[in-house]
Amino acid sequence: MKNVLIPFDFSKASVNALDYAVEFSAKDPSVLLYLLHIKDKDADEKKIEHKLEKAISKYHKPLAPKIKSLVRGGKLIPSILEIQEQLEIDLVIMGTKGAEPNEESIATRTSKFVQEADLPVLVIPEKAKPFRLKTIILTLGKEKIADKDALYTLLEVSRRFGAEVHILTIDKEKTAMGYSEDDESNENTLQYFLEMFYSHHSFLENEDIEKGIMEYLDNHNVDMLAIMPNTHLENGDASEGRLTRILTLHTQTPLLVLD
Repeated sequence: MKNVLIPFDFSKASVNALDYAVEFSAKDPSVLLYLLHIKDKDADEKKIEHKLEKAISKYHKPLAPKIKSLVRGGKLIPSILEIQEQLEIDLVIMGTKGAEPNEESIATRTSKFVQEADLPVLVIPEKAKPFRLKTIILTLGKEKIADKDALYTLLEVSRRFGAEVHILTIDKEKTAMGYSEDDESNENTLQYFLEMFYSHHSFLENEDIEKGIMEYLDNHNVDMLAIMPNTHLENGDASEGRLTRILTLHTQTPLLVLD
């Protein structure tokens, strides 16, 4: 995880994302942060570059990661995807203001990008707490893990900070006693890929999966929520698109989308 991209529009949400990215990358001097601003058609590029350099200047400290600014025209999502390929971006750290619970039908730029991106995205809510990373919750469906390679990103994050990973499965129906064949397969996969950072797996019942996840976060000291979108059913209430989008809009905990 050497090249990290932070979309930046000078908003509070993007400033929080940059703060988080610096803290997140501070333990590895080889990490390079790219600060990307998408300018309006008639905007003065020189003035924007000056503002970006001013924003970056506060991080000119020992052990802080190197930050490069980028100014591009066009639309945000296509620009990010293009830069992702050009610079071999490993992770996008993106701020979001989110949405109120009764506004789940809307789509923000961040929620749209998470749906389209084919790489890990770390979403930082505007109201997220100050940086700390000791406990990660991976929310996982009952289905067998399809893309095990995505767990390498989670392992790298856990290893960098010595963070424990707790697995959370919310089921709409009462969970039967004992593990299913897919549960056993997932346990073996998680223990193998996450090594000593894997802690335990909790199974809870709740008709509203998002509500169940949020209640768990409220009742536990959690620093990051992670989700593997491709492990959810393609159809139904817990489908890949819906649950990931809703969590992106509503979470107040940093959300790592393992794509």
